[in-house]
Amino acid sequence: MSMKRTLLALACAAMMLPAAANWTPGDNSLTNIAQQTSLEFNSPAMIRKADGSTILVYRSYGIQTNPETGEKSAKRMFYLYLQILDKDGNKKFDGNGKLISYKPTDAAAYGSPNLDTLSNGNIIITFADIRNVANDNYTEINDDVNHTNVKACKIIAYCYDQEGNSVWSPDGVMMPYHVMDPESNCTFYAGEKLVVSGDKIYLAAAILEQYTSTDPHTFDPVDNYAHYFEVACLDYSGNVLAEKHYETWQAFNFKIAPGPEGKCYYVYVDETDHYSAQLLGPDCENTWPESKFVEPYPVVSRDSNTAVAFPPSEMFELSDGSVGLVYKAFMPNHFSQCYYNRIYPDGSVLPEHVLLSDTAGADHSHAIMLSGDTLTLAECVQYPRADYGEYFLSINRILLDGTRLCPRYDGYWADVNRGVDPKPLCIVKADENYNVIVFVKDYGIGTFQAYSYTISPEGKLFQRKRILKGVFIDDIVNVSEDNYAYLIFGRDQNGKKGIWISCIDGTDYTNSTPLTGELPGKFSVSANKQVQFSKANLQYLPVRQTYFFGAHQMFAQTELNRWISETCLDFEDLFGWGTGNNPIKTSLDDMEYPSFKEWGNNAILNSTYEPGTWRTMSQAEWNYLLNGRANAAQKRAVGQITMDQRAPFIGMFLLPDTFEMPQGLEMDMEAQEWDVNAYDGETLLRLEEAGVVFLPAGGFRTGLNIHDIDIGGTNRADHGYYWTTTDYELYDAQMVYIDKVGPSFQVRPRSNGMLVRLVRDTEYEPQGIDNISQEPRANSQKLIINGQLFILRDGRVYNATGVQVR
Repeated sequence: MSMKRTLLALACAAMMLPAAANWTPGDNSLTNIAQQTSLEFNSPAMIRKADGSTILVYRSYGIQTNPETGEKSAKRMFYLYLQILDKDGNKKFDGNGKLISYKPTDAAAYGSPNLDTLSNGNIIITFADIRNVANDNYTEINDDVNHTNVKACKIIAYCYDQEGNSVWSPDGVMMPYHVMDPESNCTFYAGEKLVVSGDKIYLAAAILEQYTSTDPHTFDPVDNYAHYFEVACLDYSGNVLAEKHYETWQAFNFKIAPGPEGKCYYVYVDETDHYSAQLLGPDCENTWPESKFVEPYPVVSRDSNTAVAFPPSEMFELSDGSVGLVYKAFMPNHFSQCYYNRIYPDGSVLPEHVLLSDTAGADHSHAIMLSGDTLTLAECVQYPRADYGEYFLSINRILLDGTRLCPRYDGYWADVNRGVDPKPLCIVKADENYNVIVFVKDYGIGTFQAYSYTISPEGKLFQRKRILKGVFIDDIVNVSEDNYAYLIFGRDQNGKKGIWISCIDGTDYTNSTPLTGELPGKFSVSANKQVQFSKANLQYLPVRQTYFFGAHQMFAQTELNRWISETCLDFEDLFGWGTGNNPIKTSLDDMEYPSFKEWGNNAILNSTYEPGTWRTMSQAEWNYLLNGRANAAQKRAVGQITMDQRAPFIGMFLLPDTFEMPQGLEMDMEAQEWDVNAYDGETLLRLEEAGVVFLPAGGFRTGLNIHDIDIGGTNRADHGYYWTTTDYELYDAQMVYIDKVGPSFQVRPRSNGMLVRLVRDTEYEPQGIDNISQEPRANSQKLIINGQLFILRDGRVYNATGVQVR
């Protein structure tokens, strides 16, 4: 998506407030644009205009009706559609939209459509397709160079006005076609790009030619490929002014962007695994004496003997004629980091590229927003050795001249909820805050979720809201503007294929959840004190010297704890007793653990509470919670969580003082086998929302050795060990032990590494008595005070409804 369109939308945001005609800004409303049960719609492109209208282009594929004959085709065809929505979301063209192109094909069209607008308001669409003749998978072309019957994929450019009238030929303008190798079997264009720069239109694409040769070792036929790059410049009338093509190492890995005075920036991966750049003129020649070197780090990954090159993920024109780049490069540690650089019209770049990632990671899916001279980047980073693929949401803000608005490591990090391949779609400026819309697949649930994370101007993430539950994430495109985000989907919540659009109001914080870090349930740990548990076990990342709560309360890091060290990229969660100020202690010398140092005194980055808010419970508090509170034995049970095809996560459920089991669920409190209370991921979410805590088993550590973690060779823990703050004599301390028959207390050496679950004190709410109307227990008695019935039980006084009053 061209950044020009986003800038246009931002510049005109005041004119774009949507009206409640066909859509109303909201979180869970999808408006259907195109749908037909026999067709698969995909590859949408979108532009938001200053008058609040929306231009869409998308394709369909399948058995369709021939528009010329009206008969249903016996052959699969693809259609290319144009649709324009007014500011209220109403469609200009009936049905699936204005038909731009249709052709029979034995394979889905190869490319995705590109979309841009001219200064006169006309719409430019480009599309690469495989147009078949007979039973071929490609079109046969006579190319005027004595190459006949060459199978090819072509790039076509179309021009339409705002009323849907064709400005150029209805068949479009074909990008100049060349056959480089007369022995090739087929030629196709891919990775096509379109930009409008001043009064010029630039089309660029990679060309891949396939030819068959014989392997001299096996004498078997093998397919070989040659790569080429081609660019063409057109005027507003569709005339091809010039074109250029040449062989290149990584033809597929390039991007183009508008340049000054109708020129075009071209950035590509060169033969040295770095970026080079050219500024192309209307003659498609480089206006600089030579290509300019851009990036000092490699932009090609060669892991597993496979070279994977990464073109810039973003290129956007700036007001002075320069172009900004956001891209991924590889440090000497082989992990990638995200950078920003800027190329000026004279070919110069920033004195020093700007590092946007605050640590190396295995993935850097991100979204950006430009606002004036400020670039905001939201990035989902996956740590390379996370046991469960944890991703974290990082926010960074810089000025476009490279000046940082915050120190490198000050970006706020928080777990992206139970994430599998999360994708930040866009950033919405909402009032004084920023909302990052992230799509993610929940572990084991099998559905996609969308979340809106709210970040303060200082970069502090403080609340989250679930939106668009269950929507599939394939083929999503988006445009964001002040207060609103417009998202297009290839499927709805039920998986129906089509084109669906949603308008999300970034200022609507209804049902937002503060990201303070606790679960909602309240638990009594004494006769007059209640706590709330953190949302997951405590974890520590040594390389960042950072504490945070785990991605999910069922996770324990188990085996990864054997690699603990100051430079470790692993998540650690088995800590020596009271090592809150030195969590990577592994020594077996008990004298190094003389006193308890509270972990909660440290900053926990995915909690918005100040250090010291969280704490570890004592043995007496744990004992009261497990055995002393009202009906305690009926508020704990062992069980397991099964997600995807993984071995089950086993542990203990804790029910809050006041609890109502979600409808349709039940839990056997007498169970002494893990699989009696077995739930999937979606059920666990329901239990969490009702306040239930799950304490996973995680084994324990002595030195760098991990114990009690093997279940049938899965390296999954089969016992749980949790520290208390209570010491025992000189070298030992009290801990909570969990196995399938329930919890108990044991004494272990302080040097052992065990799990930690923190709590925070909360406002005390008197606990009730379950089944107060039933016959009182032997240790209870009725009291009549001023004509009212009260129950005295275990030294506490309850009213007739079961609420403790004293």
